[in-house]
Amino acid sequence: MSDDYYTKDDFADDLEIDAARFDRDPDAETIERVVSNIEDRNIEVTVVDDGAAARDHLRAALPAGASVMDGHSTTLEEIGFTDDLEAENGFDYLGTDIRELDDEEERFQARREAVTADVFVDSVNAIAETGELVGANALGNAVGAWAFGAASLVLVGSTNKIVDDWATAVERVREYAYPLEDARAKEAYGQASVVGKLVSLEYERVDDRTRLVLIDDRHGF
Repeated sequence: MSDDYYTKDDFADDLEIDAARFDRDPDAETIERVVSNIEDRNIEVTVVDDGAAARDHLRAALPAGASVMDGHSTTLEEIGFTDDLEAENGFDYLGTDIRELDDEEERFQARREAVTADVFVDSVNAIAETGELVGANALGNAVGAWAFGAASLVLVGSTNKIVDDWATAVERVREYAYPLEDARAKEAYGQASVVGKLVSLEYERVDDRTRLVLIDDRHGF
């Protein structure tokens, strides 16, 4: 696991973020409604009890011989799945190849190509009760895979990221997840982050392309 592995608890006390609004504990009825609304958007949903179960599900989602890439995700770090990616057990993890490139231009081009991996794994920043899944990152390499690039998109989210509607989901990205990620980036990379590209999954036109692993627990930012 990366030495630059930080959690929400490392930064939350020093930031003006509204946990009561954006880091909630929804009841079973709300979760059931959210799952139904996401599935109505042609996105498969699997609900699991904890990070260990999510990790097992993600391992099974990586076909033998597939090219695999991920977006940086505190959730994936917390559940240990980044270790599974590094192990490359039967698949080709493109992140390892990218980090081994010394030339900045070659590394950037490799990151661009990795958006079209056979399987792209990432986590969501917010889940609207109405079913939209919202994510953002600074460069756009991760959310580019969300919209079209990856052949198969596997997203992970936890129930504490559920908010009332799409507008509140966008607010959660900007007012809650982003300040935490900005603090993490300053510690990990020595530079600030930014909401460079933001994407909202409204409907998946390609059958069986996109799935969400929903953890009934608290994880990530």
